[in-house]
Amino acid sequence: MSFKKVRNYAVKALALFSVTFMVAGFVSAGIKPEKVQADSLYPTLYDMFKDRSGDPDGFMSQEDLVKKVLNNCDKLNGISYDYGSAEHYLGCDGFVSLVLRMTFGTVHEFEKHGSKYWAKFDYHEETKQAGSYVDKYGIYRPGGTTVTWLYQHYVNTEVKSLTSRKYVEGWGNGDWAEYLEDVGAQPGDIMFWDNDKKDDCWSHIGFFAGIEDGVPKMWHASSVEEKVCKQSLSSITCDVQYLDYVLIVPMTDHPAKVGLYVDTEAEKENEFSYSIYEDPECTQYLGRISSLCTLSSQSPLENIKIYPNEDNKTFEFAVYVRRDQSPYSGGSTDQDVIKINIRIDLDDDGIATLKYAIYAAVDMRFYCGDEIYDYDYLNGGQVIPLSDFK
Repeated sequence: MSFKKVRNYAVKALALFSVTFMVAGFVSAGIKPEKVQADSLYPTLYDMFKDRSGDPDGFMSQEDLVKKVLNNCDKLNGISYDYGSAEHYLGCDGFVSLVLRMTFGTVHEFEKHGSKYWAKFDYHEETKQAGSYVDKYGIYRPGGTTVTWLYQHYVNTEVKSLTSRKYVEGWGNGDWAEYLEDVGAQPGDIMFWDNDKKDDCWSHIGFFAGIEDGVPKMWHASSVEEKVCKQSLSSITCDVQYLDYVLIVPMTDHPAKVGLYVDTEAEKENEFSYSIYEDPECTQYLGRISSLCTLSSQSPLENIKIYPNEDNKTFEFAVYVRRDQSPYSGGSTDQDVIKINIRIDLDDDGIATLKYAIYAAVDMRFYCGDEIYDYDYLNGGQVIPLSDFK
């Protein structure tokens, strides 16, 4: 399909944004939603999903939501592109829809075979809105409404956008990285795309995938690549002529960041390696900190992301650390596990105070701790030391 044809079609059906923005009772796309006041806007898509879940207290964490979204993007990697999300194939809108349906468990019996997928939906769990079926989150089945319509009726009406429309044609990796870091974009955020500066049309959509080795990337169903793929934003803005403007809608809050480092004065050996986990059983792996690692899976862990509590002024997280047998092996089975409790509090002026305490995970024997005032919580830093604490 030529670029001209792609440009002239309004990409059909975004799953998610009907999600986040459909108002119960709509029966056609021609009915405008009731206006809401500015102070009632949801700050993120996560807040919208949580509210619509029916069980806010039991809803997944922001971190888990991002993980599931990105994992499901990867599961759809390589599915062939088809405009309008024909059965077994995906357009950009259908890709976003299916990822969110998979994330919330409202797609059934999903299977992938080569470049095709099969999925079943349960109409008993759905309602019909704007001529298509949506789940309780308001997410359409792949191919249900237009990106443009959803933007015009809902972005900055029910969910605040993170950015305004930005001209990005020809941007390289450095341009993208600087911009995304400046605006606080997070992996999982939704990216709207179009070819002109008018707000009355949007032609493409995808998930921001994060910055990998200095290269900002996006998951999307690409008509140019003819498949679902994770592609560098620089290649899109340099090579695809009809995607010149972008707007970002946040999936989650901006997390705080805390960096760990090895206390080399306490280390008695020249080489060291610590694996970091989310659980005391050391099964949920976060990353490693080491003196020398060559494998990508063993790259140093410089910062841990911590999402805010309900009050948006407190960040709390616990990590578990175990020294590896060597910088070249996996986790050890005979080393003591260390627990680190981390808490960041913001005052009314946005000044952060970081507090941490380090214990033996088994008997909660206290090793050390500290309090750091005026901590740069958005950018993070290597502020918590590690050693064997023996």
